[in-house]
Amino acid sequence: MKRLITAAAHRPWLVFTVTLFITLSAALQLSALRIEISAEGMMVNHPEVVADYKESLQTFGSDAVTVIYLEDEGLLQPANLTAIRQALRRIEAIPRVSHTTSLFSVRYLRTENGYVYTRPYLESIPQSQNQVEEITNAALLNPLIERNLLSRDGTVMAINLYLDMQDYHRGFDEAVSRALDEAIAPLRSRLRQVFHLGDPSIRTGISKQIRNDLKIILPLSLSVLALTLWLIFKRSCVALIPLLTAGVSVVWTLGVMAVMEIPVNVMTSIIPALLIIIGSTEDIHLIAEYRSGIRAGLTRLDAIRSMANYMGTAILLTFFTTSLGFLSIALNRIDLLQQFGLVTAVGLAFNFLLTSTLVPACLQGLSRDDCGGHLSAGTSFSSAAEKLFSWQSRHPRRLFLVLALVMLVSAYWSTRIEVNNSVMDYFPASSSLPEQAAQIRDKLSGIQTLTILINGIDGAFLKSANIQQLHKLQQQLEAQAEFEKSFSFADFISVVHSGIDGERADKAPLPESDELIEGYMSLLGHASAKAFVSPDFNQARIIVRHGIESSKQLNQAVEEIVEFAEQSLDSSLKMKITGSSYLNSQAADYMADSQSRSLIMILGVIFVLITLLLGNAKIGLVAVLSNLFPIVALFGIMGFFNIALDTGTVMVAAIALGVCVDHSMHFMVRYQRLMDSGSSQLDSLLQTIRHESKPIITTSLALGLGFTTLAFSAFPPVSQFGILSALVMLLALIGTFVLIPLTLKFCDTHLDTARTETNIQPIL
Repeated sequence: MKRLITAAAHRPWLVFTVTLFITLSAALQLSALRIEISAEGMMVNHPEVVADYKESLQTFGSDAVTVIYLEDEGLLQPANLTAIRQALRRIEAIPRVSHTTSLFSVRYLRTENGYVYTRPYLESIPQSQNQVEEITNAALLNPLIERNLLSRDGTVMAINLYLDMQDYHRGFDEAVSRALDEAIAPLRSRLRQVFHLGDPSIRTGISKQIRNDLKIILPLSLSVLALTLWLIFKRSCVALIPLLTAGVSVVWTLGVMAVMEIPVNVMTSIIPALLIIIGSTEDIHLIAEYRSGIRAGLTRLDAIRSMANYMGTAILLTFFTTSLGFLSIALNRIDLLQQFGLVTAVGLAFNFLLTSTLVPACLQGLSRDDCGGHLSAGTSFSSAAEKLFSWQSRHPRRLFLVLALVMLVSAYWSTRIEVNNSVMDYFPASSSLPEQAAQIRDKLSGIQTLTILINGIDGAFLKSANIQQLHKLQQQLEAQAEFEKSFSFADFISVVHSGIDGERADKAPLPESDELIEGYMSLLGHASAKAFVSPDFNQARIIVRHGIESSKQLNQAVEEIVEFAEQSLDSSLKMKITGSSYLNSQAADYMADSQSRSLIMILGVIFVLITLLLGNAKIGLVAVLSNLFPIVALFGIMGFFNIALDTGTVMVAAIALGVCVDHSMHFMVRYQRLMDSGSSQLDSLLQTIRHESKPIITTSLALGLGFTTLAFSAFPPVSQFGILSALVMLLALIGTFVLIPLTLKFCDTHLDTARTETNIQPIL
């Protein structure tokens, strides 16, 4: 590491040439970078769970529906229905629309004067109020229509459309959204409210927010970093070096994303800002050490050698641990987080290489005057840190008890954290999409779907007894307040039986004869019920519509279904649960599990790494304990303020640990070096605090301000991530300047309080 830094200082023009060539090559690839949001990216990437989901899609088709929402007091008036039918024809003409279901297509099975009629409910537009009421009442008796295609009060109608996703390509969602907007535009002036909501509009909304974020967050983080660096160094040329390394690493990383066809999504969109924020920290440490050498009278080359000697091991360790924090996120079984963790780790590797080569090359090209002077506020930072050390040395046990109490309280509140993974959480309160989802849920039924697969044998669902089992399970679903509406083959058969037999009951009955069911399906054909039953009639699907946004709540509701099925369903039938919302809720559980595994793994690696490299297990243990404090405190704060663990906040702990350990690495490396040189523990601690307080506090402030810029993100999870990360940067200072000296003192039986008090000397 030391050789790499000094070699770069000896050959600066070679470093500049190679860096420029790679940067230009990466920049040429940026035009291929694409913004892409997929619903599957938020789902758990578990082979067995995904296999069930794909089986359902292959057998029954997609469970993802796009709803055209139409609301008006006079919705069913002839003129309005005529306009809606014209809009429906425009919608069905969109090339990417596979099929639609509405009152204009669902068949009204009924028997009149011995004849069976199968025309759609609105094949002909009703011309009188009596006809409107007759059709409305008949439609609301159909369980496949009530609160699915028509609200109970008749003021809301839905057109459910399904898309052909085989030709999914870049710009697909935007094209579909535009086409739907154009198709329903004439209705907006006629009806009180008209909109469409589904995957295309949701993904288009997210893409727009990503573009807005890139326009705001990236320049803002650069501006904040530039201002912070200028306040720290008071030299524009020196302050530009961290900006240069961070900017080049961003270009390299985006170039790799373009070549590897990794899209910009809701998570990878914040990587440039993170590289700018995090990538500058080691530059600050190197420049601070170099300036100390210059002020001590060393030549530029000797100052760089001294910088490499003191900082080489530390920046290598910090790169490794920070990258490990991000790589641990890649262990998550959610594609979005996997891509985020891997790409950020690659970006940090680029930044490490640039810091190790470009920083010494730039410093070698600057004059001594450019690098002279003092760090702004450096003396006050060192003085404050030393006074804190003096105070805590006089009251070690009292301070230890306070910190232990904070840890216990935080640990308690951390158990109150809920896990959530809802796509609507990606939108701020000002967005219309969550409001539209709530309207659909209130007037019809939730837009989210849960799929229940029931498997049998020997044409199981041509038998009345098994269809009764489907109905029994649906009754249990209706009894659970969390679920709003379900549809199944039992509903289909009941509608057919009621229509053909001419019965008109409030609840459509189920036939008790197997022969009747076989006869109905022979008459109508499997295609009429393909959304609910497999071609061999051995598998049935129940589609459950709901508006549950809490993953915890959905998982609890699913557990009740599973328990009911195990106790009440016929043993010959086997149940599986899948669907997009279920995979999202499972992803939330895996987020929590992988969070725990990641933190344990990182803490273990930190302990082993520091112990091996510094040859001192005590130092490794102290590093683990000092970095555990901000993480436990973070979880306590999240639990107390009811901040859920989601795709944004799940990153905070692992990232914070990777970043916060940088401070302890620099502290420990210098402390151990001083101890190895023969200094006493007290003198080693004092010298370490004097030298490291300036760069550690300034980098913490820079990181805190940098992460705060993410609070301006349009994505609530990213905004919360930025605020919590900034808070952790401040908590890490307590771990570094309070816990480390305190723990080292308790570990050393030869250091007593009296000696501590009498040997502390002020900095000035």
